[in-house]
Amino acid sequence: MSTSPQIFSVQHFCVHDGPGIRSVVFFKGCPLRCSWCQNPESWSQEPELGYKERSCLQCRTCVSTCPTGAMHAPGHWDTEVCTRCFLCVDTCPGGALTRFGETRSPDSILNELSQEFALYRQSQGGVTFSGGEATLYPDFLGELLPPLRAAGIPTALETCGLFHLKATPSLSTLLTSEAEWQTFSTQKIWQVLSQLDLILFDLKIMDPRRHRQHCGSGNRRILQNFSLLTRLAQAGRGPKVWPRLPLIPGITDHPDNLHAIAQFLHQNRVNALTLLPYHNLGVDKYNWLRIPAKFNHAMLDNNALQHATHILQACGIRCYPSGEEDYDQLYGEDSCSTANAY
Repeated sequence: MSTSPQIFSVQHFCVHDGPGIRSVVFFKGCPLRCSWCQNPESWSQEPELGYKERSCLQCRTCVSTCPTGAMHAPGHWDTEVCTRCFLCVDTCPGGALTRFGETRSPDSILNELSQEFALYRQSQGGVTFSGGEATLYPDFLGELLPPLRAAGIPTALETCGLFHLKATPSLSTLLTSEAEWQTFSTQKIWQVLSQLDLILFDLKIMDPRRHRQHCGSGNRRILQNFSLLTRLAQAGRGPKVWPRLPLIPGITDHPDNLHAIAQFLHQNRVNALTLLPYHNLGVDKYNWLRIPAKFNHAMLDNNALQHATHILQACGIRCYPSGEEDYDQLYGEDSCSTANAY
């Protein structure tokens, strides 16, 4: 396993990953395996080699360049022999071979981000850490966050919610006992989360059996983390937590799941969420990485989106398109307004 996180992209001028105009840092490695995922290059924590057949010139430069003989034909290599030196990527004239993931220092990322500070301030934007799952690397995040905070740059995290955050059985005890709070606050993951301004928290499937079936893991810890973090935010002890729901045809958009999510949000005194309609724009990546695709559905149509929105709104949940959220309207009592919503 890589000792340092692999960064597979740093994207700028993003408007769907938190307030304002933002830069998004994408970390490789994810504890889930959602069947509909459109970023399979984010799963492994290791750097990966991908092959885009349509760009291949069949020149065999990759074969002659490979120092170990792992590449025995264009697009065909022995993973047991390949040392991931990526010389084949560097010498490929058609760009058919590509590397997913590179090791970068915190300073190099901060230097790149600093070029956008003026834009963040002008648009009330900032930096979002995404993936994959960035919480797999608390030490690395712990080096990025303090300089950004010192510069007054807002930060956000996009998360699947599957990380280990240990708390006492009673939230009231945690909030009233100085000893309990000291123990809780020494956790490395909390020391990272507490420096953030916003957590964009994905909720997918409420039924634990179906969550394991479609996401590769149960959801108990995910739901526990959401409840804990939202209650801490409401008590003024942590970053704001904003839920998001990927709308996957036939899976997460089922009325039973939508009603269960609405009930869970109300239990946590949350009355808004972002809807992320399914798209299939990343299907080619499975071929590039030689990973069998488990789910290839047509993009969610507008009728299905409106139907899901109607169900959630009838349950008192505001539904926002990505990039149009009103982050000030989350924990209030007025849950029936649909201004700026779908």
